Amino acid sequence: MSTNLRVLLDESVTDVLAELIEECSSAINVEYVRDLPIKGAPDDVVVAYATKERRIVVTTETGMNHVTFPVCTHSGIIVLGGRSRHEAIQAEHLHMFLLSGERKHAQDAVTCLSGGQARIKTHSGELKFRF
Repeated sequence: MSTNLRVLLDESVTDVLAELIEECSSAINVEYVRDLPIKGAPDDVVVAYATKERRIVVTTETGMNHVTFPVCTHSGIIVLGGRSRHEAIQAEHLHMFLLSGERKHAQDAVTCLSGGQARIKTHSGELKFRF
């Protein structure tokens, strides 16, 4: 597995949050839906593009989950959720997840980051851990 985590930022990710994500680690390769021809496309088109490009979708939309997008049918989805919608906290959650050593589990899975905790739905079940 590559050392760089290849992510696609969904349009729900604000410009401020996108900037914070890009700054949080040199170990991620970021592409932004707003900069692509698929701008404005529905979630299934975004996920299909990310899968084709082998990127994990990063979103703040809780509707992009393991029910709407079953695990192992895409490259992965990371949902920055929780009660706090403050961009700095969301970016910090992603940063802590990247440092946790558990990011390898995000591939082909749906990962929810909130409140200092990660819940990862994988093909073999659910992983939970605090960071």
